[in-house]
Amino acid sequence: MTAVAIILLMFAQAIPSSLDEIRAEPNPEHRARVAIAFGAAAERGAEVAYSKGDMSGVESALKTMASAIELAQQSLQQTGKSALHHPGPFKFGELRTQDMLTRLSDLDKKMEPDERPVLEAPRAKVQEIHDQWFDSLMSKKK
Repeated sequence: MTAVAIILLMFAQAIPSSLDEIRAEPNPEHRARVAIAFGAAAERGAEVAYSKGDMSGVESALKTMASAIELAQQSLQQTGKSALHHPGPFKFGELRTQDMLTRLSDLDKKMEPDERPVLEAPRAKVQEIHDQWFDSLMSKKK
């Protein structure tokens, strides 16, 4: 086995199959990280469903994505850590949600105008949480 393959195996994480599995994670920081990965996977699932013409699948995947990001936000709040003193998990979330928002914008451009309302609420929720994380990272100590 090559060194690259070994490294990939070491860092590869199996994404849980449901939000309930993620909620069962006792460590809130790890729960947040896994929820963000789950949300990103759901967003990619929405893209795949759209390419297949499955609008109900798109809607379901986008709702799952938004729920996962909300769970991540709640989990980071439960850590009791501030983004100023422990920026790592917040920066991880901010960067990943920025990537998700970029892909959602690309999906929006692919969609027909009458299909776009499915995207609005989940994208707004991800944008709201992203902005909170960004603001918490950029705010000055009071």
